[in-house]
Formats: sequence, C-alpha cells, structure tokens
Amino acid sequence: MNKKLEHSLQSSGKNLLQKREILAYLLRVGNSTLTSIAKNLGLSLPTTNKIVMELCKSGWIGDCGKLEAGGGGRHPFLYGVNADCAHFLGIDFGVNTINIALMNFAGEIVETSMEMPFRFENTMECLQNIVAEIKTFLARPTVDRDKIFSVEINMFGRVNPETGYSYSYFNFFNEPLTNYFNEHLGIETYIDNDSRACAYGEYITHYAPMESNMLFVNAAWGLGLGVIVNGKPYNGKSGFAGEFGHIHAYDNEIICRCGKKGCLETEASGSAIHRKFINRIQNGSSSILLAEKNYSPETIENVSLEEILEATIKEDILCIEILEEIGQELGKHISGLINLFNPNVVVLGGLLCKTGDYIIQPLRTAIRKYSLNMVNQDTTLRNSQLGDMAGVVGACMLARHKIFTEGI
Repeated sequence: MNKKLEHSLQSSGKNLLQKREILAYLLRVGNSTLTSIAKNLGLSLPTTNKIVMELCKSGWIGDCGKLEAGGGGRHPFLYGVNADCAHFLGIDFGVNTINIALMNFAGEIVETSMEMPFRFENTMECLQNIVAEIKTFLARPTVDRDKIFSVEINMFGRVNPETGYSYSYFNFFNEPLTNYFNEHLGIETYIDNDSRACAYGEYITHYAPMESNMLFVNAAWGLGLGVIVNGKPYNGKSGFAGEFGHIHAYDNEIICRCGKKGCLETEASGSAIHRKFINRIQNGSSSILLAEKNYSPETIENVSLEEILEATIKEDILCIEILEEIGQELGKHISGLINLFNPNVVVLGGLLCKTGDYIIQPLRTAIRKYSLNMVNQDTTLRNSQLGDMAGVVGACMLARHKIFTEGI
C-alpha cells in the first residue's frame, strides 16, 4: 500500500479499501452519481454517500453539477475526481533520449521534458544518471513534489512489475531495483516493461472503457508487445508476457539480441529494415539517401533507422519496398495474435508507426490473408495516436493505476 496515499485518505482497513475502489471507479468511468457508484461497486447507498462526502472533504473528488436527463423529478448530483489533488511522474527512454512527464489525477499531462539526450546502458553510472535527471525535473519551480504520489519508470527487456525486479538491466542488487529508486527519490517508485506501458497509455487515452481487449505492437529497433485484457495490463506469471519479437519464426542464421537465431525480430522489425537496406545498397541498389545524406556503399552502415523511415515518407522506392516486405512478415504473425486473442483493436506503435500507410497497408493485407475471417472482422488495426508520447503517458497512467488498484 502506498503510505502517502493512505495518509492522505486518512483511513485504514475496510474504509480505505472502499475509498480506493470509488476513486478507481471514477477514474475508469468518469463523473458518476451516488446511485451508479453504489450499484456498480456493490455498496449500500448510505455507505457510498458517507465515503463520497469524506472524499469531497479531503479534496479528492468534487461536486460536478447535476446529471442532465429528460423527464421530471430531481436530477442527481455528479461526482468526479479533483484533477489537482495528486500528480504522477512517468519516465520513458527513446533512442538515446529520456522523456519525463508529470500527470495530474485526471490524466492530463501538465509538465514534460521530452527528447533529452541520454545514453541508456547497463551500468551503475547510467542508473545514477537516471536518478539525477529525475531530481532535476523535480526541482523545477512548476513541479510540486509534495503532490507526487508515485513514479513509474519504463524499462527495456524482462521486468517483474509485481516484485520490482529488472532482469535485463541494472540487475546489480540482491533486492528489487525499485528499492534503489525509492531510496534515492523518496517517492514510491514502480517499474514496468516499456511495451506494456505504451499499451496502457494508448488504451486509457483512446480506447477505455468500451474496447476492453487490446494488443499494442511496439515495432521499433526491436519488437515488443503490450497486452490489455478486460481493461487491465496482462503481465503473465513473472511479468514477462509480450516477448513477441523472440518467437522462433525463421530458419535463418541471424543472431537476435536475445542470443538465439531465427527470432521474429530478425526479419520483422526496425533492425531488419536497417540490415536489409544496407545490404541492398552495398549490392547496387539506389536511394535518395545516397545524395541527400552523402552516403556511399562504403559508408552506408552509418545510416540510422530514422533516416530510412524518413526516406520512406519521401517516397524512396527502395525504402518503400523493404517496408512492405517487413509489413508482410509482421502482419503474418500479428494474424496469429489475432487468432489467439480475438482483440477489439490492434495498435501499431514504435518508430515504424511514423510511416503511416506505408506500414499499415501491408499489415492489413497480411492480416486479411493469414487470419481467420470470422476472427479478424471483429478486430480493428490502427496506428498509434500517442506516437512518441505513448511510453511516457503510459508510465504516468501506470503510476496512477498501481496505487489505486493494488490489492483490490
């Protein structure tokens, strides 16, 4: 239990649990009447009225006016969360960057530091630098540290959000990594997988609560997956759910980042695009990047994935051809996910989503070809609406989600 939340709610035991349930309910559905709260949470109306009045008195929720409805009679009051009563901090990492955002209780981003140069590597120095960047953000005059109830830090690789252990990075201690952040930040801190955070951010901001099952395919240099089941992030037993890119899919000799050969990521990711582009330039193919960026077959290995994707948008034929090939391969395996999960929506995020229809169209073609018609007709394929903000928004949303749903 978050101690700061417990102190702020001035409750314990059953009363504390009921307050958290009501707050979580209002966050999920928006403004609601006492009758609706009582009915949906299985509480008596007198108990609901008592707890809501206590939450109003402590500033967590407020009176949002009366429900406008047809017919006569008295219109009931609506109650909703007070946006300024609590803040949540989210941290996400990009390609050589760090992103930090502050979100209020209503889910609105109120302060950001985006695309700050940062070298992410598995060293103690990097871990110390993460803490330093967060402290610099907290020191801003526009940030009220006392209102921050929790921090969420997105991590690459295998993470157990329940125990706070990271197994791919910063596994230096005989205790949870979250203990290190708690000690050095003085704020309750959680960690989670970056793809899962992206999925939750995209879900809460654009699909909740109607489309309760969602897959978020994080197609960047690597390939990750975030799964939302019945409106909640799916972690798996140890927090490792979503290792989509490391499904064995090919009998190739390409060694994946995980150390194995033949992973899906080796032929259907940003790294695959990068490798294929370099190989084809060295074998005589042409691209606008040779002239625009002054690359040659001898120096083309210095090209970045971002430059290749930008050239795709500029209608570079070679880049478009490679992206279509990647889209077909990725779509084939997304078809398998659709057959398995039967989701409401599949969202494509990560760097590759920036190419828009250049990647979406081959994905759609492959999904129609390889998934069952009766299953895929219920699933919508969409590009990420949050884009580069997905990770950091998701981190903020998870920071809020965890303190209000832990143990409920």
